[in-house]
Amino acid sequence: MRVAIVGAGVAGLSCGQALLAAGAEVHWFDKSRAAAGRTSAKRAFDGHVDLGAQYFTARQPEFRQQVELWQQLGLVARWRANLYRYQQGQLLASPDDQVRYVGVPAMHSPWRHGLDSNNFTLNSRITGLEYQQGWQLHDEQGQSFQGFDALVLAVPPVQAIQLLAHDDELRQQVPDSMLQPCQAIAVKLAEPVRHEATAVFVKGRPLGWVARDDSKPGRQTAFQQWVLHCTPEFSQQQLTSPSHELVALAIAELELLFQQEIKLLDSVHHRWLYAIVDAGQAAPGVLISRRLPLVLAGDWCLGGRVENAWLAGRQAAKAVLHV
Repeated sequence: MRVAIVGAGVAGLSCGQALLAAGAEVHWFDKSRAAAGRTSAKRAFDGHVDLGAQYFTARQPEFRQQVELWQQLGLVARWRANLYRYQQGQLLASPDDQVRYVGVPAMHSPWRHGLDSNNFTLNSRITGLEYQQGWQLHDEQGQSFQGFDALVLAVPPVQAIQLLAHDDELRQQVPDSMLQPCQAIAVKLAEPVRHEATAVFVKGRPLGWVARDDSKPGRQTAFQQWVLHCTPEFSQQQLTSPSHELVALAIAELELLFQQEIKLLDSVHHRWLYAIVDAGQAAPGVLISRRLPLVLAGDWCLGGRVENAWLAGRQAAKAVLHV
């Protein structure tokens, strides 16, 4: 069986790795320059910085087993964050019992491990699909790829809908507003923040999350590096705001949180258009076409979180093998 997977984020990679283990031939297509989706770390500040997923948890037995294997390989480590919360003008300690993991030395490390680059076509945005005794894919550069027995769309709902011209029934099941945007800013500081907090859940501000990236295992640097995520609501309102304005906001918010002047050395901004699952919408589950060898998978299928993206990929692989 030859399987095409459009989308090389966690769900797509998890699906493909399960299919490879079952003896299928797999090829991934992704519009980005590298695999791992929102768990990919960006090269910045003479290293990597986690602008997307900040950590992940492992609650289901199947995923816990996978995380334990990654730990043995040195690809994953526990992040013992010193947690605080900011609410109504107060910064208060907020410890909990949640075990949080990160990839080492970058968030994408476990997802990319052991992959063959020959199985990937990157920088390729798939814009059209055809099915005639097999799948044919077309990208925006005019290239065509054919000869696939099954297809997995591991992309955000809006992008999946654009590709589902052949299956109205399946397209109508896709929640087009399930994923919300996130403006992410990373800053490198000339002087350290004088506070013990390494992560802050923020309430009632444009930011929802602040974390000291260099506090994570494998990321020690000479200068403090912080990552700030804006809330979905603010991110949507400021969707087209220039980077310099968002960086200025990030610095002002850090100064407010920690009550000290912040001196900036460098910064990076990334606009995630489809990042945060809307908890107010019901998760549809992995979607399987009744007409074609076609499956849809992503974290949004199971309600968000990195773990659910991985589990959705595994479920998609099982569905493909039984098409």
